[in-house]
Amino acid sequence: MVISEKMIQEDKKIVISILKEYLNATDDEINQFTKRIEDEGNENWTCGVGDELVPDFEEMRKENQLPRQ
Repeated sequence: MVISEKMIQEDKKIVISILKEYLNATDDEINQFTKRIEDEGNENWTCGVGDELVPDFEEMRKENQLPRQ
């Protein structure tokens, strides 16, 4: 099934608003997460928010807290 660009952009806005409102995501985190998602493919914005995107965002946050070597 082909996902329309309009649907992808609508889902992206919804996901970003959820991350900002409920997880207090910063603009830097949103930018990093956007790159992370879009590097895999824009259609990933249409994945399940609670079962895929939020856990991925939380994983990114954990990775950012790891000490740099």
